[in-house]
Amino acid sequence: MNEQQDQSREQPRGEPVNFASPSEPVNFASPSEPVDFASRGEPVDFASFDELVETLARWSGSLPEWPPARAVRAEWEQIEPRLDRARRELSRMLVVGVIGGTGTGKSTLVNALAGCDLSPAGDIARPTTINPVVVAARDVDLSWLPVEAMNARVVRSDAAAVANIVLVDCPDPDTQTESRHHGGQATHSPARPSDSNHNRDLLEAVLPACDVLLLVSTAQKYRSWVVAREVAAFAPGRPLLFVQTHASRDPDIRDDWRRELESQGFVVPRIFRLDAVEAATRTAAGLEPDAGFRELVEAIDVELVGRAARRVRRTGSLDLAGWFLRQSQESLAPLRGPVAQLAAGVASERTRLEGILARSVDSRLRASRTAWQRILTGEIVERWHGGPFASFLHVVESIIAFWPRMRAAGGGLITRLLSGQPSDIIPAGQGGWQAVEELGLSAAEVEQSRSILCGLSARARLAEPLVGRARLDESRVAATVGTLLERTAAWLSSGIDRLVADRRGRIDGPVFRWVCEALFSGLLVAVLVRAGWNFFVGHLWQGRVVDGGGFLQEALVWVILWGFLLRWIAFARVRVGLDSDIQTLVARLPQAHLTDPLLTDFAGAADATSLFIEQGDRLSRDHETLMSRLTEPSGGLGRLRGDSR
Repeated sequence: MNEQQDQSREQPRGEPVNFASPSEPVNFASPSEPVDFASRGEPVDFASFDELVETLARWSGSLPEWPPARAVRAEWEQIEPRLDRARRELSRMLVVGVIGGTGTGKSTLVNALAGCDLSPAGDIARPTTINPVVVAARDVDLSWLPVEAMNARVVRSDAAAVANIVLVDCPDPDTQTESRHHGGQATHSPARPSDSNHNRDLLEAVLPACDVLLLVSTAQKYRSWVVAREVAAFAPGRPLLFVQTHASRDPDIRDDWRRELESQGFVVPRIFRLDAVEAATRTAAGLEPDAGFRELVEAIDVELVGRAARRVRRTGSLDLAGWFLRQSQESLAPLRGPVAQLAAGVASERTRLEGILARSVDSRLRASRTAWQRILTGEIVERWHGGPFASFLHVVESIIAFWPRMRAAGGGLITRLLSGQPSDIIPAGQGGWQAVEELGLSAAEVEQSRSILCGLSARARLAEPLVGRARLDESRVAATVGTLLERTAAWLSSGIDRLVADRRGRIDGPVFRWVCEALFSGLLVAVLVRAGWNFFVGHLWQGRVVDGGGFLQEALVWVILWGFLLRWIAFARVRVGLDSDIQTLVARLPQAHLTDPLLTDFAGAADATSLFIEQGDRLSRDHETLMSRLTEPSGGLGRLRGDSR
């Protein structure tokens, strides 16, 4: 033993590693560079997995303002180094950590695998394993392993069982008094308390360096929650082997142990059963091992050596990514309902505000008949030229233009739009709310909607800066009202233009125009014919006295009355169905999303959180697809399923 200890002191040590938090993965570099296995004809394809990892990194950091997303990011930062290390150290041999409660025969099993006595048996001292023991072949370079940080003793062995793996006899976790959590930090992993002695602290420094966990238990210890908690904390992404020892004196508890492990979320394809003492004795004597120990050694050689080691790293990385996604989905699951309720609340309040706006716009447009008359008249007069009736319309319009009472001055947004005035005027006072009172959107109505959404946001754990307060401050009111007026004015302007163009088309056709011109010109011709008849026939031919200007005055009155009648007929044709067209225009208001500026922060937060959850679901599906493509079958290795009950 002393020779072994002296020899272990001569082994190269890795650089110290900072284990500030035992739950953090070890981040050390491998001396070997990644190997191109594709050139060797081996089906190791990490391209899709690398893409998945990059997408997970982007997704986890895509919404840092949302506390649940920050928690997802914090969890990702814990496992990302392990995923990166698995890609960089694809060809390195596996580190197998042997873990179990005190008195389970763990150290004895390590002695049997190493082919020599490395640690005292449990009948000599309890706890047996205080400091970790690293067992490796003589030609294996351990400079990449953080031996000093693990406070481990290195022992070299020529045994075939450890020729292609590094074996670590881990400290017993169930001999330490409970205290408080490490650093007071809680993660998705099961909590691991800090204790008065350092046994579990050493274990938590060793396990991050392990690629595979070999869990040893007995009929007396297999229900130990302390051991199960430590294993569950480090099992994500690490395959497991399960061994029942003391086979010569304990009953076979494999079926009951499997049910216990499965209830804790483990997949248990196989449990080995052997007697560690007998195996160590037979190995030391050079005898043929018993069946149970031989099956374990064969499983190690088949499942953990050579190409199988690369498969373990690949499937372990996939399992770790899947575990992260499952943990993230579980943490986000309670928020799915509140986020959906917030999105529905935004839609409901947007509909309510749009209803208020639509009713107000509808009533204002219907009440502005004088403005409609004026704008339609202007459009018609502007386009009609080259005839007596067109000239009559231009004369009438010119006279009306000088009548002040027919011209609108000031007024609200709709009045200004119908009268051709600028629509971007925001009256001073009350932060601009007066500018939208005509639209029915008062400060009280908006605050009511925002108050409801504030409550829904709190349930979804959304706060500033993602969402604002119920009452907007003056600076935001001015900007919000300005945006609302700008959007409403643009929508109303385009809608009014379409409506006017449609109505103008009803009388802008050549047939209707020529009919009006013919009717008006007919009266003028009749007046001129009558005047000519009276002068040439009546006066010159028949000698009657000309009656002066009385006839001309009468004729002028009839011409004016006839012109106004035709004008009324033309405009009546334009006005028919105006209410129906206004209703159609207002019905399209929800498509314009005019009230979005009032609730834009809540809508944006609902969309962002919904998208974050949906992307997580999609990544989970992508991971399952990748698992089905890249995972190779493994008969004896277990894993943490992640849905422990």
